Amino acid sequence: MCDKRNSTKVPLCKPRRNSKLKYAKVDACIAPLVAALNVFGIETMGACCGHGKYNPSIIIQGKGKKFDLFSGKTILRKSRFYRKNSKGYYYIPECVK
Repeated sequence: MCDKRNSTKVPLCKPRRNSKLKYAKVDACIAPLVAALNVFGIETMGACCGHGKYNPSIIIQGKGKKFDLFSGKTILRKSRFYRKNSKGYYYIPECVK
């Protein structure tokens, strides 16, 4: 977990035939885990290391539901999983204790 706001590009799941590989920007310290999940066909929909303020989170979809890989909490929203606090840090309300 890093305390900085730095990101790197991570390739998403394998592209379909005749399409370009797509990338997503994620926190550098969690990027290897997100890349590994995507390589194995587990589609990640969002990821944040928490920056020392919140718990890390990776949103994935399984059996038609979206959930946080670390906490196991179901996320009912279809998009915009993260909220921003007053200091500019992103978090998932369902996963904050």
